[in-house]
Amino acid sequence: MRFCWLVCFALMFHAGFAQKTYVGVKAGGHASSAFIEHTIFNLNVNTTFLPGVSSGLVIRHVPKPGNSYLNSGIQLGINYIQKGWRQTFLTGEPSYTSRMNYLEIPIEGMGYFGGNNKYFISAGFHLEFLLNTELDPTPQLSNIGGADFYTYHEARDREFGYGARIAGGIFRDLDIGTFQLEGFFSYSFSNFIGPGDLTTETPDLSNHWVVGFTVGYLVSLGKKDNE
Repeated sequence: MRFCWLVCFALMFHAGFAQKTYVGVKAGGHASSAFIEHTIFNLNVNTTFLPGVSSGLVIRHVPKPGNSYLNSGIQLGINYIQKGWRQTFLTGEPSYTSRMNYLEIPIEGMGYFGGNNKYFISAGFHLEFLLNTELDPTPQLSNIGGADFYTYHEARDREFGYGARIAGGIFRDLDIGTFQLEGFFSYSFSNFIGPGDLTTETPDLSNHWVVGFTVGYLVSLGKKDNE
C-alpha cells in the first residue's frame, strides 16, 4: 500500500510540471484466461475464457505538439481488474471457475496522430497486487476424466505479479472533456502458482492473460494546444 501512495504522489508531482496532462477514469469489459503448464510433466488442464470487468484512474502526460506527424506521451494509472479462468472437463462434472481480483498499476509509453480524432497505440508493463479470490467448490476429482486440477491456494501461491500490456484506440478532445475508446491485451509474465520443487507436478508455468476494451473520460489540466 505504501508503494501505491508513492506512485500517486509521483503522478501528482509530475502533473504539476507537465505541458498538458489528462486525468480521468475508464472502465470496460474483457475476457481472461490462464496458461497453466509444467516444463517437464504433461498436464491435462483445459482452460477457457472467463468474462470480467475493469475500472480505474488514468493520468496521461502529453508534451506540447510539435510539427511532427507522430506525437508521443506517457500514461500511468491504477486499476481494479478481474482475472481468472474456467476449467472444463470431458465428463459431466460442472466447469470450475477461478476468479482473482487485482489492483493493477500500468506504466506505458504511447504514440498518437490525427486531427480532431486522434489514434493512439501504447505499450508498457504493469504491476499487480492480489486483492481477493472467488473460487468455486473443489470438483469431484474422481469424476473429472483423468484431468489435472490446480487452483489458487493462499498458503502456497503468490499475491504479487508483473507483466506487459499493449493497447490501441482513439480519443477526441471536446470542450467538455476528452472521450476515449481503447482495446487492450495484457499478459502476466510472473507465475501466480508457487511451483516449489520441479520434481513435483505442480505447474511451474501459470500466467494470466486478458483481452478487452475500456471506455474513458478525461479532463485536461494543462493549457489548450492553441494557447
